[in-house]
Order: sequence, then C-alpha cells, then structure tokens
Amino acid sequence: MKPAASSGRRTGAGTTWMAWSLERPPIAPHNRAMRAPARPDNEADRLSDLYDYGILDTPAERVFDEIAALAATVCGTPYAALTLIDGERQWFKASFGISLRETGRDESICGHAILERELFEVPDTCKDARFNDNLLLAGPPEIRFYGGSQLTSARGNNIGMLCVLDGRPRELTPAQRVALDQLANVVMAVLEASKGSRLQSWLGTLFDRIAEEVFITDPDTLRFLHVNATAQHALGYSLQQLRRMTPMDVTADRRRADFEGYVRQLRAGAANVVFEGTRRRSDGVHYPVEVRWQLLETGGRPVVMSIVQDISERKQVDRMKDEFISVVNHELRTPLTSIHGAVKLLQQGAGGPMPAAAARLVTLAADNTDRLRRIVDDILHLEQIASGKMEFNLEPLDAARVLDQLAHGYETAAAAVGVALAVLAPENLRLTADPQRLHQVMANLVSNAIKFAPRDSRVLLEAAPAGAGRVRLSVTDAGPGIPDHFRERIFQRFAQADMDSRRTKGGSGLGLSIAKQMTEHMGGSIGYESRPGHTCFHVTFPEVSP
Repeated sequence: MKPAASSGRRTGAGTTWMAWSLERPPIAPHNRAMRAPARPDNEADRLSDLYDYGILDTPAERVFDEIAALAATVCGTPYAALTLIDGERQWFKASFGISLRETGRDESICGHAILERELFEVPDTCKDARFNDNLLLAGPPEIRFYGGSQLTSARGNNIGMLCVLDGRPRELTPAQRVALDQLANVVMAVLEASKGSRLQSWLGTLFDRIAEEVFITDPDTLRFLHVNATAQHALGYSLQQLRRMTPMDVTADRRRADFEGYVRQLRAGAANVVFEGTRRRSDGVHYPVEVRWQLLETGGRPVVMSIVQDISERKQVDRMKDEFISVVNHELRTPLTSIHGAVKLLQQGAGGPMPAAAARLVTLAADNTDRLRRIVDDILHLEQIASGKMEFNLEPLDAARVLDQLAHGYETAAAAVGVALAVLAPENLRLTADPQRLHQVMANLVSNAIKFAPRDSRVLLEAAPAGAGRVRLSVTDAGPGIPDHFRERIFQRFAQADMDSRRTKGGSGLGLSIAKQMTEHMGGSIGYESRPGHTCFHVTFPEVSP
C-alpha cells in the first residue's frame, strides 16, 4: 500500500505531525506478548550509575526537550524520546511528538537497545521477531521504525537511549547516525556537568522531608548554617531568618553556657549529647522537645547536627501515667489494704463463728483481694523501675539460703495443688544481688512454676556455677511448656499465654517483665528453655569469690 503524504506542519512551540499510515500485519492471537529484553551482566553497576545522576522522576527541562526536538528534526522523524531504563520501567525524561511518562521495561525497544554497544536500528518493527507482536507499537501512535543511540555513563554502562521513531519503515542515513550519536554525547555531557548539583538538590529534598527538625550549626559561633523545612514550619521562621539565629533564640530553658558545654562534650569524644528542652516558636508558643547533638567533620570544617523531636505526646502520656499511678496508689491501694485486713480478721474469727457458706465467701474474698494487691504492687514496682526511683542495694548472698527460704515460703501453696518443691544447691556458693529484689524475682519464677506444674510433679530450685564468674539460679517445672507464638513477647508488659489448665492462672502479666528489669538492674540476666513437659527459667548474677 502506498503511504499517504505527511504535511509535517508546525504549530506554535510544538510540532503537529500527520503520521504516515501503513497497513500493519495482524498480530497472531496466540502470541501477543513481546519478547522481553534480557538483563545485562552489569545491571547492578548500570543502575548505580543511573541513580548517581539523580535524573529519574525529575521535572521536564528545556535543554533535554530541545535535544529531543533536534534529534527528530535532524533524522526527519515525527517522534523522538530521551529514555532512561530503570530496574522495571522505561522512564521518559524528554519526548517530542508523543506524550509518555513511563512504560514497562519488558515492553520497551530501548530495553533491548541498551544491550548493544553501537547505534540500535530497527527498520521495520513488523518484520523483527522481537517486536512484531508488541501491542504498544500498534499505536496510537503506531511505531514501525526505531533508531537509537545509547546514553553511556563515564564507566561505560548504558543507562538509557536517545531515540527517534517513525510510523513508517525506513533507515537512517550515515549522516543522521553520526548526528544522533553526537546528540547522545551532548546529553551525557549535560548530565555529567550537572551531576553534582542534581545530587545536592536530591539530598536537599530528602533533608527537607525528614519528619524531625534538623539543624546544622557552627560549633564556634552556634549560628544555624542550615535548617530543614520541618524545623522552619515548626518554629514559624524562614531559612533566612534562622540563619541569623542560634539555639538560644529558639530555646526557652537553656543558656549559651549550656550549649557551649554540649560542644565541649562532643569535642572531648562523646558520640552524641542528648537532652530535653523547651522550644519557643515565633508566636511565643512553647513545646517540649528531645534534642540529639552530634559533631560531624565536613571537609575539615566541623559542624554540629542536631535532630529535634517534638515530645508533646510523650509528655502527655507521662502525665496520664503519673495520674494513673497516683490513683492506683492512693485511691485503690489504701482502701484495698483496709478491705484485705478486714477480710483476714473475719477469716481468723474476729467476727465470731460463721456458717460454712459465709466462710467460703470470706475465703473467696481473701483470695481475690490478695490477687488485686499483687497486681497493684506490680504496677507500682514497674513505675518505680521506669522512673529510676527503685533502689538496689547489692550485697553478697548465699545461693543455697536464698533457695531454701523460697522453698519454705511456697511449700504450703505448692502442697495445696499437689506439687512438691526440691532444692539442689552446693554449699559456699555466693552471688551479688539485692536480697529483697532477688527474692521478688525468684518468687515470681517459683509462683509461675507452681501454677503450671501438673499435680504430683516436682518443681526444682537449683543453684550452680555458670562459669565466667557467674552464678545461675534456676526454677524447673514439668508443665506444658511455653507456646511458640508467645515466646517473642514473654518478657513484655501484660503478656500472658493462652494455655489450658485445670487451675485458673490469674496474674497481671507484669511479673516476668518486672523480673527481667530488676535482674538487669542488679547486673544479672534472665532466660529460659522450654519444651512440653520441661520449662526452666534461670537468672545469672556475678559470683562472690570465696
């Protein structure tokens, strides 16, 4: 079929092309997917070079638009494009005569073209087995001709193509081939020349998008050198205003001497300095922050980078927690203690003889007030540890005596559920710990073991040298074991496993979390091994030399 003539008329700044129309052979219905291009052996290096140019997903630029238009004019084609081949896509930096932003890499001719070292030309896509079944080339606009020159990085990796396209079969002249190669070289020269500024612009964009306030400060004058957009928005100042300011201008509770002291700590070798303070906005509003300072060397000029996080929500949570602890301590613990004392007196007969039904109710009340008291104590202990108010007085302790006292204290409770307690500990084995806190830790482990040990079984309390100057205390039971799904959170607050048992387990789910924190505050460690029929919790502490 004879092609219709093209008017090629230009309108305004762009060009309107009346594409050649040729009858395209039908695509076979059983084979409609184009052959995907292979990935080159240098794919990792190729992508690294591409990303180094910082060109992907950037706005249109006139220089590249003009090069694409010039390529089309020189080669006499209605379409041209400057494409970059990313991992899974073909992205268009510039185009002429067509409007595309990106397509899949596997459907692109350019994906094949970057595999070659010389100009890549397809005179008729309908007669090329690689492309004759590509629906994308069927249009609109229909693509029958492709010619492209590789965009090659300084390391020799092809990152994309400068290509020209036509709706009719054709070939480039030798002069057009040379011109297309030269224009591709111009593209790479522009990319190389702007590489540093593009990278700087990209890093600046990332810097501004960081959620925390970030400041770059001169350690000598304390003036801000640069501030990200988050900080500008939070404080209500422009970058130009902040560059004339110092941390003292935006901090309500710190003096210059404080900040100079932080700089001295950093110069003395501190990895970072962390402190809390109160930020002051331009409108006078104050808000609490956590500030982290770090000294960085930048080409011989040290700077302080400070990352500032708004902790208003954290402070609100802390206030709510303090109010809750106050309620627990004064509004719940005090009356609960009175109720518990009254119930115990009734159990001891202070109110006179009671019918059997009443006695059972009083016993039930006593058991539940005991449980509530333990939960309240756990909550208060957890708060004391977190706030640093709990004291730890370390002293030498005899391991055997510690375990004997525990066994004696839990003997009645264990016997009530058909469990025997046994102690295995050598003489003269001593460790360092706080006697009261160690008793709390071990009592929790023994109590848990009794809860889960089957009737007519034994719970073993054992002490032994652990090597490396450590003593190991362990509590072993023959219970069902710890479920796999629960093991990762066993030491978390309020963690409780769902395990079937003949007895109600109760508890707050705080015991093991408290035990772990107390153990670590005493210089110890806690762990466990568990399988069905065998669970062993153990703690280790520094050994006292004989």
